[in-house]
Amino acid sequence: MTKDPWDIPEWHFVKQEAQLVRHLLGSGATSLGRANYADKKGEYYTAFFALSVGLERLCKLILVIDHALENNGRMPPQDIVRRFGHQLEKLVDAVAVAAARRSSGLPCNRPVDAIVSAIISNFDAFADARRGRYANFEALGDPNLTSHEPVSKWWNEVAEPILDRHYKGTKAQSRIELNARLIDRLIGDYSLVRHISETRELMTDVETASTRTGQTAIVQKWARYYTLTLIRWLSETYKAMAYKAVYDEGYDAFFGSWEFFDTFLVDDNFLRTRKVWPLDS
Repeated sequence: MTKDPWDIPEWHFVKQEAQLVRHLLGSGATSLGRANYADKKGEYYTAFFALSVGLERLCKLILVIDHALENNGRMPPQDIVRRFGHQLEKLVDAVAVAAARRSSGLPCNRPVDAIVSAIISNFDAFADARRGRYANFEALGDPNLTSHEPVSKWWNEVAEPILDRHYKGTKAQSRIELNARLIDRLIGDYSLVRHISETRELMTDVETASTRTGQTAIVQKWARYYTLTLIRWLSETYKAMAYKAVYDEGYDAFFGSWEFFDTFLVDDNFLRTRKVWPLDS
């Protein structure tokens, strides 16, 4: 560092953007671990909004550093930033190319798991007004237009693969389904059940709803975990490139901004078990 960052106007804006992104990602990951078909279906949308925007903006922050490294510390003008676009899949690929070019020696590699790819694809689709965040309004004029409905898409493309990997054939499946049968025998004849699943199926009996509740707990844990592995990789990439910009090249506008993402730089076990993000929440 060669200058007091408080005297660098760009430093304040980088810091503010990092603060924004940190909390978008943290609140999104938290909501993802709370979403369910019953009383918290809105948490799916909270997660999708926060994570699609947060991931996009973190990718763009990384690409801003890359631009500065390529252009003697000059920040990209607005026309360059606009060219980054809004397509998350392309932004993640661009970050991977920039990280490889910098040979950052990152402690964790880009997650290439099929579930992570499906998560990126879903957030990418949600960011598209016609395919995602306005799908409910689109369907008002055509009730048969359900293929773009974000929650159903998420369950089919992310939740079902998670259940295939972490639920089916496991002790958890046996326990959840046994408990569902037992509770149905106890209160099924005296209970009225009417719930709509994430995939718009009507659930009218205790056993079905109880089984879905158990499955949802599995999906909450692992969807949050796989999403956080992506966030961790991007956070590591940001930190490595910002370090290089500041300490190797003297571009002090990025000084200390990586600290906002240290909250995500934890091991797998922590990513799996921590329910509330960021860590000071």
